[in-house]
Amino acid sequence: MKRSLKSLFHRTEGQVTVMLALASVPLLLAAGSAIDYMRYVDTKTSVQAALDGAALAAALPPDMTDAKRINLAKDYFRKNVSVQDDKGGDIDIDVVVAETTVTARVNSRMATSFMAIGGIHTMVIDEMAEVMRPFDGKAEVALVLDYSGSMNQKGKYQSMASAATGMIDELDAALKDDALKIGVVPFSAMVYTSMNKNYVNQASATETWTGCTQDRKYPYNTTVDTPTADSATKWGYIDGNGENGGQYGCSAYDNKNLMIKPLTSNVASIKTAIGKMRPLGNTNIPLGAEFGWNLLDRQEPYAEGAPYNDKKTRKFMVLLTDGVQTSREFGEDNGRAVSHGNDNLVTLCTNMRDAGITVFTIAYDITDPKVTDLLKACAPGRYFEPDANGNEIKQVFNQITSQIKNRVARMSR
Repeated sequence: MKRSLKSLFHRTEGQVTVMLALASVPLLLAAGSAIDYMRYVDTKTSVQAALDGAALAAALPPDMTDAKRINLAKDYFRKNVSVQDDKGGDIDIDVVVAETTVTARVNSRMATSFMAIGGIHTMVIDEMAEVMRPFDGKAEVALVLDYSGSMNQKGKYQSMASAATGMIDELDAALKDDALKIGVVPFSAMVYTSMNKNYVNQASATETWTGCTQDRKYPYNTTVDTPTADSATKWGYIDGNGENGGQYGCSAYDNKNLMIKPLTSNVASIKTAIGKMRPLGNTNIPLGAEFGWNLLDRQEPYAEGAPYNDKKTRKFMVLLTDGVQTSREFGEDNGRAVSHGNDNLVTLCTNMRDAGITVFTIAYDITDPKVTDLLKACAPGRYFEPDANGNEIKQVFNQITSQIKNRVARMSR
């Protein structure tokens, strides 16, 4: 009996030993996997830090060829991290030098130790760093501002003028001398401007015509083509309905100081002009956009803009309105309708973006989809919707200013 019990004990003890041995495998694998993972996290962290430094080192020098920037980034990375890939070689980086950025990236695999027991032999290391290159550029900004009658409400035009002036001051401080040009298009139902008399149908005796106009015939009201001898290409048309007569006639635009100001580096004169402008009349959003684009374009009637291929100059339009389209415009059927104006605005914005102009739109104190949907389509991703309370309009202009500075003055003085 004792011999049988002893034999049974030894057989049970052996089974427990085997079971403990088998149970230890997943425990060891789990512990080993934790060690592998900790090593993986440490590796990713060191790789990311080295990538950040490599991209920064390559981006900062003001004068250096792209090839030298790439070599500098790779040399920095090699000196600051020592990591081997799953094949036993040193991890290398890919460096892309663009006009405005330097991007450094690692896309490799790290060999595991303990995880290999469970069939996981490698872990992916995919990290990236992007650094903006220093850029002392130039900016041309067209402020296309709604001065229709509703801007008299809630102190809107005063807040808009203050926010716009703040933008001008901040951009002027950030850019080098004469690197900033500002133009202003105050619009309502019409715009009030000066241009060569050959570009309008209302020819005057002098070389320069000064007066009010609405849009040109379609499709010229969606382009910046300089007028020709063809009357359809010229400005000077005024819709004969009540929105442009009497107290809303051109003399009223003069009295309200609603004169277009072409691009100029004399920003003080622009601020002074904005301070004198007062609201009047109905709303013609695409007309404002049409003239804003003409300010930024180098073709006549305004030739102050830089060529589009000037790589140091960035062009921007800030389009603000507080109301829906109320004025009629020419359309494809050669008739005039409010719906044509809405269609023309989308076409104008698309054409401007295609030309390389960055467009910002602001629906100021209005949430009507008739205008908000249009402004969103006009400037995808750069649309704002502040109300007239507090400092919302100022905050929006501050955000736009920051975006402009980031593209033009990444090394501000």
